[in-house]
Amino acid sequence: MQTNLPPPDMLPSPDIKPSRQRVTMIWIVPLLAILVGLGLAFQAIRDRGPVVSLQFALAEGLDANKTRVKFKDVDIGVVKTIALNPDRKSVKVTVQMDKQAEELLVDDSRFWVVRPRIAAGGVSGLATLLSGAFIAVDPGKSNKMRYDFIGLEVPPLITSNTPGRHFRLTADDLGSLDIGAPIYYRRIQVGRVVSYAMQQDGRGVDVRVFIDAPYDNFVKEASRFWHASGIDISLDANGVKLDMQSLISLALGGIAFSSPENDEGEPLPRADADTSFELHANQTSATRLPDSKVQKYLLTFSESVRGLAVGAPVDFKGLIAGEVTRINLNFDQDKTEFAMQVEINLYPDRFARKTRNYSGKEVSAKASREILDKMVAKGFRAQLRTGNILSGQRYIALDFFPNAKVAKLDWQRHVPELPTLPGTLDSVQDQLLAIVESLRHTLRHVDQLVVRLDKEVAPELTFTLRDARKTLGQADKMLGSADKALISDAPLQLEMRETLREVAKAATSVKNLADLLERQPEALLTGKKGD
Repeated sequence: MQTNLPPPDMLPSPDIKPSRQRVTMIWIVPLLAILVGLGLAFQAIRDRGPVVSLQFALAEGLDANKTRVKFKDVDIGVVKTIALNPDRKSVKVTVQMDKQAEELLVDDSRFWVVRPRIAAGGVSGLATLLSGAFIAVDPGKSNKMRYDFIGLEVPPLITSNTPGRHFRLTADDLGSLDIGAPIYYRRIQVGRVVSYAMQQDGRGVDVRVFIDAPYDNFVKEASRFWHASGIDISLDANGVKLDMQSLISLALGGIAFSSPENDEGEPLPRADADTSFELHANQTSATRLPDSKVQKYLLTFSESVRGLAVGAPVDFKGLIAGEVTRINLNFDQDKTEFAMQVEINLYPDRFARKTRNYSGKEVSAKASREILDKMVAKGFRAQLRTGNILSGQRYIALDFFPNAKVAKLDWQRHVPELPTLPGTLDSVQDQLLAIVESLRHTLRHVDQLVVRLDKEVAPELTFTLRDARKTLGQADKMLGSADKALISDAPLQLEMRETLREVAKAATSVKNLADLLERQPEALLTGKKGD
C-alpha cells in the first residue's frame, strides 16, 4: 500500500523548549561555609605577623602548635616548630607572631621561657604548673626591627616598663652579693642587683643595680654605697659595733646607700642614669669624708706597741684626726736599743671642718708648720693608749702635756718626727712594779727579824721565864706556910692575906705571860694574836 508522504525534510520541526533546572536549598550551606572559611583565611592572613626565630639552650616545656607567646598575659604568637640547631648546642624555636606584635620585634627586645623556678631571690612561675610554660617578651626601645633572637635562660629582674633607673657600682670584690640582692635606703628596700661582671683588667668588679621609682630620686651625685651583707661586727679601738640591714640581706647579701645634704641644707643634684659610684666595704669607710690633704709624721716609742695595728685611729680630744699607716722596728746601733717607729697620716681638713671660727682660707705649708711648732712648744705630744680593754687594741692619742720635756720638730727630715710620751698604762705598770718591789724588800727584812728573834732572843727569854716560874712557885709555897702559921683573927694576918692574894695574882699573870711568850716569841713585837 502506497502512501503519499512528504519527504522528512519537508515536515515541520517541533518547537522544543529547554527544561528549567532549579537550585535546591541544600547547596546554600556549603556555599556559606566556603565563604566563611575564605573570610577567616583572609582575616588570618591579614592578621598574621612576621615569623620569628628564637634560640634557647633547652626546649623544656615547649610544644609545637601549643606553646603561646605572651606579653602582659595577652597571646601574641604561637610556637610552630622546634628543631635542633646544626651545632647541637641549642634549639631553634620558630614562632608565628600576630600582626599586633610586629612593633615589639625590635633590636633590644628580650625573650625567655616562663616556667616554675626556685631561686635565692624567691619563687616564680607557679601559675605554669597548671597552664604550662609559655614564652614571654620584653619589648625594647630601639627603632631597628629584628626577627631572630637569642632567648634568655633566666628571667630578667627588671623589664623595660618598670619605672626607675640603672646605676653602676665598682668594687674590689663582689663579696656575698648575688643577682636579686636587695638595695636599701634608710633600711627600706628600694632596688636590687641586676647583674655583675669582672672588669677587663681584672682589678675589680662592676655591679649593675636598679633603683625603683620614685626612690631613684634619692640617688645624688654625692651618694655613698656600701656592702650591707649579713651582720657587720667590728671590735676595734673605738669599741664594739654591730650593724645589720635585714634578714634578707643576711641570707642574700645586700647594698645600702645614703645621700648627704650640703651645708646650707639644700638637696644636692640628682645623679643621672648609669652614673658610676664606688661600692665601699662597710658604712664606716663609705661615710668617711674624703681628705684632700695628707700630712705624714713619724712617732718613736720605746715601749711595746702590742695591740696597735695599721688603720688604728689617731685621736685628738675625741676627734679622729688620722690613722696609723705603718709600724716598723728600728735598731739604734750606738745605744744598742730597739725602738718602735709608727708612721701616721694626719688630715688637717678635719680640724678645719670642726672649727667654728675657721675662716675658710687656705693655710700655707709654712703657716701650718709654725702652728705645729707652737703646739709642740706647749706640750703637744703623741701617746699610746688602750681603746678597748676586752680586745687590748690601742690607738694613738694627740694631746697637750704641760709638764712634758722641751722638744722641737725637725722639718728637714723626709718625714717629720712628732715627740711622744710613754703610755698611761705603762706608767701605771711601772708604778705598781715599784710598789711591789718596795713591799718585797720590806717583807724580806721582816723575815730576817723574825728569824733572829727565833734563833737569838726567844731561847734566852725562855730560860729566864723558866727560872722566874720556879722562883714564883717557891714563893707561893712559902707564903702558904706563913699563912698557916699566922693567927686567923690577927690584923697582921689579914694584911698578909691581902698581900698574898695580890702576889698570887701577879704570879698568875707572870705565868700566863711566860706561857704566851713560850708559844709566841714574836708577840713582843707584833702583840698578842687573836684567838
